[in-house]
Amino acid sequence: MSGTRRRPGRLGPFVEGYRVWLLESGYTPQTVRGMLKDLGSLGRWMDAEGVEVGALTVAAIESFLADRRAAGRLRVPTVRALRSMQTYLREVGVMGAEEPRAQSPVEALVGEYREWLIADRGLAAMTVLRYETLARRFLTARVSPSDELGVADLDGAAGSRFLLGECGRVCLGSAK
Repeated sequence: MSGTRRRPGRLGPFVEGYRVWLLESGYTPQTVRGMLKDLGSLGRWMDAEGVEVGALTVAAIESFLADRRAAGRLRVPTVRALRSMQTYLREVGVMGAEEPRAQSPVEALVGEYREWLIADRGLAAMTVLRYETLARRFLTARVSPSDELGVADLDGAAGSRFLLGECGRVCLGSAK
């Protein structure tokens, strides 16, 4: 695999094509290297789990990511972060068309929030994306079996705690 020492597992035949596709799409070489590592990790996981090429689904990718989180990996991408990989794998026939999925309660609420930001607030696309991502992160961290939206005991203190934690994670300009 270009730039790494590990074998790409079942997705090995697609590494070079994916690399070229990413570069032609405008990704930087450093970003491409990270994306190829994700492809290789997924391919090795497919080997270990017996997932055949052509049988890869979004649900399987979610299982792959859950396994990485459970293993304590420091850097675990999201399904959304692997969108480019999914697009490429669909183009070359490794994945079928995206199966329709029911939205989680959090995704439905974040979708309503997005619509409000656009229609009522008239915010720019990048601002909407930033606010939407922040809201999703906040709510997802609060979800529990008894509270599927993460809002049951929501108060100002919970919001402040979350925002203070975010301020430590981002640069000064983003924190403002």
